[in-house]
Amino acid sequence: MSSLYESMTGALREHWKAQNNTYPQRFELTASAHAALVENRELVVTTMNYSNRSALGEDFLGVPIVVSDADNVMVAADGTRVSLSI
Repeated sequence: MSSLYESMTGALREHWKAQNNTYPQRFELTASAHAALVENRELVVTTMNYSNRSALGEDFLGVPIVVSDADNVMVAADGTRVSLSI
């Protein structure tokens, strides 16, 4: 799971650098990858006793997450699909 998180974070960081801090359109994750991400984020929130438990599966660092039958990708601001290596 950490590799998905790191891949998403890395893709977002590179997008910000290349696009003058513009956010990408969305992340598209398979159902299994999305479930694993939510499970991991819930574990961190619970373990660290954070009070904000909302939207764990709806966005990632401000970027919407969509469950898709396709591969795990970030859709850049210009529509380019960037594969997330996990």
